[in-house]
Amino acid sequence: MSASITRGGWVCASLRRGVQALGATVVLLLISLPLFSQANQGTIQGGVFDQTGGAIAGATVSVIDVARGVTRALTTDASGEYVAPSLLPGTYTVRAEAKGFRVTERSGVLVEVGKTIRVDLTVQPGEQTQTVTVTGEIPEIDTTDSTLGGTVSNQAINALPLNGRNFERLLQLRPGVVTEPGHGAGNASTNGRRTGNDLLLVEGVAQIGPSNGTTTLNAVYRTGDANSLVPIDAIQEFNTQQNYKAEYGWRDGSVVNVGVKSGTNSIHGSAFAFGRDSSATDASNFFTPGVVTNATVEQFGAVAGGPIIKDKLFWFMGYEGLRTTLTNSVVDTIPADVLMTPAQDPNNQLSMVNACLALGPAKISPLSAQLAGLNPTTCVVTPASSTFENLFPFNPNQSNNFAPNLVTTGPLNNGFIKGDYVLGPHHHVSGFYFISKSYQHVGYDTRQLLPQWQANVPSDVRMYNGAWTWTPNSTWVNDARAGYSYLYAKTLSGDTSMIPANPWPSGYGFNTGVTNPLYGGLPEIDIGGFQSYLGAGRRTGWRGPEGNATSAESMPSNLALILSTSFTTTTHTTEPTARSNSRTYKVSWRGRRKAGRFWWAILTCTPGLTGTQLSFRMIGV
Repeated sequence: MSASITRGGWVCASLRRGVQALGATVVLLLISLPLFSQANQGTIQGGVFDQTGGAIAGATVSVIDVARGVTRALTTDASGEYVAPSLLPGTYTVRAEAKGFRVTERSGVLVEVGKTIRVDLTVQPGEQTQTVTVTGEIPEIDTTDSTLGGTVSNQAINALPLNGRNFERLLQLRPGVVTEPGHGAGNASTNGRRTGNDLLLVEGVAQIGPSNGTTTLNAVYRTGDANSLVPIDAIQEFNTQQNYKAEYGWRDGSVVNVGVKSGTNSIHGSAFAFGRDSSATDASNFFTPGVVTNATVEQFGAVAGGPIIKDKLFWFMGYEGLRTTLTNSVVDTIPADVLMTPAQDPNNQLSMVNACLALGPAKISPLSAQLAGLNPTTCVVTPASSTFENLFPFNPNQSNNFAPNLVTTGPLNNGFIKGDYVLGPHHHVSGFYFISKSYQHVGYDTRQLLPQWQANVPSDVRMYNGAWTWTPNSTWVNDARAGYSYLYAKTLSGDTSMIPANPWPSGYGFNTGVTNPLYGGLPEIDIGGFQSYLGAGRRTGWRGPEGNATSAESMPSNLALILSTSFTTTTHTTEPTARSNSRTYKVSWRGRRKAGRFWWAILTCTPGLTGTQLSFRMIGV
């Protein structure tokens, strides 16, 4: 069931105020289940039984984080069952103790991102001073959940060849996921669905770019593989879910859960450096015999983590840098600047000199002659210099082929820090901060001719996340988290500051009517019959600032109501003078109808220039 209203300003304003108030007090509200409560964590559940299969009620179960020395103590219920949700991914030992029985433990239990592991323990009669250690593999088939998907471990991420070190390139290791060759990140398709319809969660925070539906982290903007990179050495692992539960929602592709490593009681880390120099490794270009296309890549960085206070306070941080230089080997066509023979230019349309001689000075526009560096009296073309204007690249050959050899550079810097604090046996607090900055100099169209018409693309991507897990007893776990993901990128022509009021070479002789140096530059001038154009083209503007904030909380699984809030803000434009702003406020409810069955309702409002859009959806699953 769904409905929408075009005018709903009062309701939308009330909803906005309500969302803001709820977001400000999210830490104090312990009454709801989260939207993505286990996105970057895992769960161990199971039962304690005697040798006849009888349930042992009241048994003490200890779930021990081996790397951090943290123990969560639980008590089995009347059915002998226990559950330990919201666990950091890693290796655990599960120990069961009951009066009149030997202590039984299973070691080497691997908890993965977004996964639930079942560990059943069978205790034997005897003294509690005796310990029975159980070994063996956890069953490969997950009988606790019907969700399809799987986990790509950190070992696999680091061991597999990965050009560009973007973990999203490994999504196609999962069944049903494919990517288009040659495309940037975020182009995966799941089970035949539209590309870009996957939902990326990093530390439980949704990475959704509101302006165009792509992601904020590891997103593609203008060129290259991605304009931000989460270092793969920082990723504990990532998990994909194809038929996820209704609590995820948002998109119909895969849900990709990424968990970032945490510090442990031992200092650990790694450093890396990768490089490529085309002059040493590549063959010459087919179209330029004997000449190797310039392409260099340098990728380097390090991660490290350890304890500040043993068993209590941990840190983990890292950096990754990327430097790329790539020359475009495209061949365009432009007019020749020397005399061509009648056989080469029978219609006097391929050479500036031929066209000038055929027309005569009287028929040549003075402005056209100025922009082309042409003397209409002598029909001589002069190359551009600091004192002479010519917008065309000088072509001294009796051919129209021209290789601009424009160079794209993409310096990219990524950094992060994560902290974990175990306040006691019942409280765990963590925080994560990621920042990525880049400044690309991009040739984004093969018909561009000169470096000043390439684009300068600064980009700023950030993410903040905080979480608090509270386990007051063995049946109550509250996980409260809030995060914000942010992206701001620009596309500015290299000649933006050049306006007609400034003399050449700080301005153009062509009067564009623009006087503000923020919006200057040469407009696109197409050349009939040639594969090229003058100017930067039309792809300028901003993406953002945009982002989305997510807050979520959880309590016992038998709670009947789930409440989550989100706030999205977008500023997007394709031209400097045509900015558009939008904000979306959303509140969603999810309630339990009966065991395993839920209903889900969403109230969304988007204020706009033409009115306020108010929509309500209710889905039964």
